[in-house]
Amino acid sequence: MPLPALHLPPALSLNLRTWLLGLSLLTTLPLLVFALSVVWEFKEFQQRTLVEQLERRSDELAHAVAEKLHSTLGTLTALAESDAALALDVPKLYAHATRITAREHDIRAITLVTQDRILFLTAAPLGHTDMPVNAADRVEAALRTQSPNVSGPFLSPASPDLAVALTVPMVREGEAIYALRGILAVESLNRLMSAERLPQGWVAGIADANGTVVARSHDAARYVGRQASASFRQGILATGKPTAFLGTILDGTPTINLVQPVFGFDWYLGVAVPQTILHAPLTEMLWHMAGLGLLWVGLSLLAAMAFSQYLLRQMKTVARAINHTDEAPMQSRTPLRVSELATLVGKFRATQRSEATMRGDRDVAVIAREQVQDLYDHAPCGYHSLDQEGRVLRMNQTELRWLGLSLAQVQGHAYADFLTAESQQIFQERFPQFMREGHIKDLEMELRNASGAAMPVLVSATAIHDAQGNFVASRSTVFDHTEKKRVQAQLERMARSDALTELSNRRDFYEKAEHEIARSRRSGMPFCVLMLDVDHFKKVNDHYGHAGGDDVLRQLARLLVAQLRAVDMPARVGGEEFAVLMPGTPLTEAALAAERLRAALQATAVTLGDGQQISITASIGLAQWSADDTGIDATLKRADTALYRAKATGRNRVCTEN
Repeated sequence: MPLPALHLPPALSLNLRTWLLGLSLLTTLPLLVFALSVVWEFKEFQQRTLVEQLERRSDELAHAVAEKLHSTLGTLTALAESDAALALDVPKLYAHATRITAREHDIRAITLVTQDRILFLTAAPLGHTDMPVNAADRVEAALRTQSPNVSGPFLSPASPDLAVALTVPMVREGEAIYALRGILAVESLNRLMSAERLPQGWVAGIADANGTVVARSHDAARYVGRQASASFRQGILATGKPTAFLGTILDGTPTINLVQPVFGFDWYLGVAVPQTILHAPLTEMLWHMAGLGLLWVGLSLLAAMAFSQYLLRQMKTVARAINHTDEAPMQSRTPLRVSELATLVGKFRATQRSEATMRGDRDVAVIAREQVQDLYDHAPCGYHSLDQEGRVLRMNQTELRWLGLSLAQVQGHAYADFLTAESQQIFQERFPQFMREGHIKDLEMELRNASGAAMPVLVSATAIHDAQGNFVASRSTVFDHTEKKRVQAQLERMARSDALTELSNRRDFYEKAEHEIARSRRSGMPFCVLMLDVDHFKKVNDHYGHAGGDDVLRQLARLLVAQLRAVDMPARVGGEEFAVLMPGTPLTEAALAAERLRAALQATAVTLGDGQQISITASIGLAQWSADDTGIDATLKRADTALYRAKATGRNRVCTEN
């Protein structure tokens, strides 16, 4: 017997094919949301990677520029401290300078200048250079401060090319009237910045403290000598640690920029990456995903249309079977409606249809959940969630692998249990603040793994709240900070050590001296400063070359470390000049130690790189710090005076300030 007809409102009487097409489109929404989340994560990863590469490249270039300038500065300093310079023997000084420019091609010329005149220029005959000084303000500053400096670009007196000048004052008897200047071609700096040393599309440049472009990797002839871009000047004025920021370069291209100082000089190095380089992979990925999405939608529509035809045929058969007749109203050409489907087969197949739909939805949900879980567990960074007591709720496999533990071993435990003692203190201080503010960014801490080893990490987190504003859990991201910390430590060591001897440099020596002064003021314990200068070092350089001189300085540094106490702090403060801090040592004891050091140096043969052995001696000056000294410079000056007395009375001896 046919079932009674069930009449639904006209609004529900939709064509079955339309229903299936609509449902097929709706099923693509979870995939669309997932794709967008992948694109977002990819964008964040690309940006982090680009910034890290930008920081690394800018560090490398800044170090190369500083190394080039320090090499020239060392050459000029050695020349300024030579016997010819101290005696102001201009012809002999001119001859030395000419030999240097012939040997070191990066130095186009060397000039001897006063505040406003050039006395000689190695590119011209001696006595034919009565001309005004370029960048005279830098000469005046070097003479006034008795410290070397570097200029901006100017037209070279030795050639028609742009050049910069490295000015080293010649200090004689505490005054600086003359200075030596090394003329460096801007072209040599452009080669340091050359595009071949950078990824394609990147732009690098150098500017002085006034924002004038000194060198550039692209279009150097067009931009050198002009004002740097507003973004570059903004980076020069920024304080604190150099960080990447958005801006433009001189041709107006939008870029990501990083500006940092060139260590030891009034120059700044900037590296810019066009923003198109960052966006290009993302745009390509979006086009690729859009194509796949359109293909997926097209296939879904075709499948829905074919499936709807199949269902129509099947439901007509079911309708005839229910009505026990081959002649049913369904035989008409009118398409089957949802209302007719409910009337004819609703009671017959409702359970089966419901179960099939539930199974399909469950499978889709399981697959989506597994995909999200896999992305969560195997992300390149760590993820975890904490409750309001700081206990672990969830943690992905990446962070568990760092800890060397399983999820069962961390779940329900305080997150602080997996940190080092110092980081536990940081966590206890910052977690209440996080609960109040709801977010935290790049907090530096250290994980402690199962073996007890520490791993530096950066932690960022946001709070999850329910509809009433109550805290539910934290959502935290953890990044491995090991490599960046290692690079920072290496750069700090390089900034505080002398590249040739691996002893402390002048900057590190002065900082340690200030600490020693503060300690001496507190405790009343004396300390001494020892100044050591290699006798006739210029003859070593002239006879065996700079390589031989470098061998002497390196082995002298090793001898200092071997002969001095562990608490003594040796440093290279000049070409062949060394200084030693001797904590807790009065002048009499320091004199005995200095004499032992002098005798050991005299008795030790220096082996050069080619196997030759030579003997060297050194003159030593000693001074004890006094509470009346305003700073370490006063003590150093007395030690330096004693050193010159040792040289004047025959060398190879120790003289004290008294």
